[in-house]
Order: sequence, then C-alpha cells, then structure tokens
Amino acid sequence: MDISSVLNPAVTQATRQKSGEAVSLAVLNKALDVEVNAAAELINSVAQPTASVPTEKLPPHLGRNLNVTA
Repeated sequence: MDISSVLNPAVTQATRQKSGEAVSLAVLNKALDVEVNAAAELINSVAQPTASVPTEKLPPHLGRNLNVTA
C-alpha cells in the first residue's frame, strides 16, 4: 500500500499553515514595533515644561485653594 500520495497533501498543508503563522507573527511584531516607535515619538514631541516661575514671584493668594466644583 502506497501512502505517499495521501501523506503529501497533508504535509504540504501543515507546512503552509506553519509558514502562514510565521508570516502573521512577523507582521504582528512589525506592527507592534511601529506602535512602540509612534508612542515614543508622541511622548517626546510633547513640549517639555520650561523653567517654572519661582514661587516667590507669585502673589501670596495663588496656589492655596483648589476649586473642585468647576
């Protein structure tokens, strides 16, 4: 009994599935890398605060109260 003709399509299908999964995984990893880079650029693009105003130059009534009923 020759089973090679039955085995070849099954082996070929398994090989295709493995390679398809590998390609899908590679695409997913690339997409994640792109997202990481985009997030890092977004974080870096936010303007860094400049030197803050020294508190001795502010009027004494500022910074003591917090309005929580806005």
